[in-house]
Amino acid sequence: MTDEARFDTLPADANRPDPDLPASDLIMGIDLGTTYSCVAIVQDDFPKVIASGKGLRTLPSMVAVDEKGRLLVGEEARRQLLINPTNTIYGAKRFIGRNFYSKEVEVLSKHFSYAVVPIGEMSAGAQIGERTFSLPQVSALILNELRCNVCEYLKENVSQAVISVPAYYSENQREAVRQAGRIADIDVVRIINEPTAAALAYGLNRNFDQKLLVYDLGGGTFDASLLEVYENVFKVISTGGDTFLGGVDFDDRVMDFILDSYEQAEGEILQCDSVITQRLKEASERAKIDLSAKHQTSIDLPYITVSSGKFKDFQMELDREKLVELTEDLVDRTIQVCHEVLEAARAQTGDVASVILVGGQTRMPMVVEKVSDFFGKAPTKGVHPDEVVACGAALMAHSLGTEQSVRLIDVLPMSIGARQPNGKSKILFEANCTLPTDREVGVTTTHDDQLAIEVFLYQGESENAVENEFLGAFVITGFEKAAKGKIKIVAQLKLNQESILEVTAKNYETGEPLHVQMIVRPPVALNDLTTDALPATTNDESAGEIETPQEKTKSKRFKGLRNFIRKISD
Repeated sequence: MTDEARFDTLPADANRPDPDLPASDLIMGIDLGTTYSCVAIVQDDFPKVIASGKGLRTLPSMVAVDEKGRLLVGEEARRQLLINPTNTIYGAKRFIGRNFYSKEVEVLSKHFSYAVVPIGEMSAGAQIGERTFSLPQVSALILNELRCNVCEYLKENVSQAVISVPAYYSENQREAVRQAGRIADIDVVRIINEPTAAALAYGLNRNFDQKLLVYDLGGGTFDASLLEVYENVFKVISTGGDTFLGGVDFDDRVMDFILDSYEQAEGEILQCDSVITQRLKEASERAKIDLSAKHQTSIDLPYITVSSGKFKDFQMELDREKLVELTEDLVDRTIQVCHEVLEAARAQTGDVASVILVGGQTRMPMVVEKVSDFFGKAPTKGVHPDEVVACGAALMAHSLGTEQSVRLIDVLPMSIGARQPNGKSKILFEANCTLPTDREVGVTTTHDDQLAIEVFLYQGESENAVENEFLGAFVITGFEKAAKGKIKIVAQLKLNQESILEVTAKNYETGEPLHVQMIVRPPVALNDLTTDALPATTNDESAGEIETPQEKTKSKRFKGLRNFIRKISD
């Protein structure tokens, strides 16, 4: 089996649903989380979270290989994390869909005990023991385990799902989640943003006519989305977030404080191997959780190290005030994002009727206090922060298979632009533009007898293209040789409601359809993108149809960085 095929299937020793189960037309709703994942279905018009065979309503998002080489997923992987951290993959949601050579992966990989390795041209993977997994494979194993729980519960083979992702996920990350679904043999019928799913669970069939803000602080990411809800229409007005801010960052602050306290108390630096580091992480998380319910807790670390040939214990106290001091700036960052989301929507805090808290980290009293202070009202109660996203995804899934009228109108989380010859980014789709949407741009040749034009796409808000995330490039071919600037082409870019991009092109003068192909490696050389060659037009839900007839063009649909295609030379 080739490497590409090996990373595009479930490992042979993965658990699988019973093949003899009858096929089901039910669609699952899955919250694929950084630390925990959850699955729900709708029965009798109400969402129901499906627990594991052991009664656990959430599944640890972990994959491991034990000392005997057995593959472990979920709770089994979590139970042995403390003694086997280097062979346990956790937090993969922070890596998925990212370029291995990016600065983000370089920084993140230093905080995990397992090895992060390159796979293929650019992707990041995880190596544990002698086995290497792609990150979509890791997520696929989590999705597969959730699916098995649903199949066992229903005694039916359920193979379709609506999967939630952070609203601030890039197009590459969204495609990587879809790839995970394919690997798990799940038909991902819809990708839904986590805040939108939470709003669905809160507001569906409640006849609201108001603005809601969903504040989603999970284990690894933060999102804030402002939505307008009327009847069963859920319209996202603006969204923002930080894919490097979550509960694990709070844990890290506590762990750093423990290490500093140890050094001050013992007069020496605690030497940490992977097992000690994992013990510190667990102790930090436990202390943080304790301080959500009480004002002081003890951190007890017996046999934490060996000194002078003897085991040494370490014990210390931590109070809520100190935890606030250690982590207040992290919560302030979330409030700043909320401010930016409101500013982008030209809204005031008083326009927000309800604030919905999602994610386990929102149980922290400081989070509730700061959210209440900023919005001038207490957050809405009545939703389960760990289960609300899965329930919302299940409600969306249920509406797809019934005549129930639910309409989602979403926005693009981050701008998409094309790199120009001067290295600057020319914005093609602005952040928070309503989906679906269209753009037309003009491109032209930049030297004589050119046979291909490459347009390189990036996602992000920096004016310098290379500081944004490289999405890929589309290559236009099929035109005749001519002097530079003589060939003028209309490229039409369409983003559907899930931010999936489709590109078509035609010759401006003749209307002849041209061939569009995808490449996925970052550019070394660059042809010009001339956006002023032709007037650009837009098309969203409020605009008219693009003048270019769809039937006159040949299209090449691509979703993120799906396949490597050899570059076409000039």
